[in-house]
Amino acid sequence: IHEVFSRLGISVRVLINNRKILAGVAEAIGEPDKFVDITTAIDKLDKIGLDGVNEELKSRGLSSDSIGKLQPIIQLNGTTSEKLSVLGNILSGSETGVKGIEEMRTLFDMIGEAGLSGQTELDLTLARGLNYYTGAIIEVKSKDVAIGSICGGGRYDDLTGNFGLTGVSGVGVSFGADRIYDVMIELNL
Repeated sequence: IHEVFSRLGISVRVLINNRKILAGVAEAIGEPDKFVDITTAIDKLDKIGLDGVNEELKSRGLSSDSIGKLQPIIQLNGTTSEKLSVLGNILSGSETGVKGIEEMRTLFDMIGEAGLSGQTELDLTLARGLNYYTGAIIEVKSKDVAIGSICGGGRYDDLTGNFGLTGVSGVGVSFGADRIYDVMIELNL
């Protein structure tokens, strides 16, 4: 991702989250059965704002108490390390959430070793709507053009099982050619 956008001359923000962390959050606020409802709503935060997300959560049947518990999580600020530390306390009772935090620590350590920390950040509201993601989820946005996601992807375990090839996991990303082209036009690239 970094190599492609560097060669194209597009400055980007790479946002990363983990579906296991999101599942742990649903457990921590007492709504594990509302995982899809929660992720669908919080993924819209930048589009409809916090009040809109809270209204959607309420309309999807989440209790006021659960919505209240979610607020400090989706509004968490700080460095990736600080966010993961706070999440470690919040999700300590969720085996799945703790596993997601461990995966993110490992991934962000690798990102740091590659010298890409300044362009990559943990975004706890990133959910991506495709439920086949099982670990890290990735979204890329242009820093200079407000156009939404120009690249996205994530980790999936056994997605190939849907096509008859079981036991194969992977990580994949998709580049949004039309949106990338629009960014390049706007930046005179």
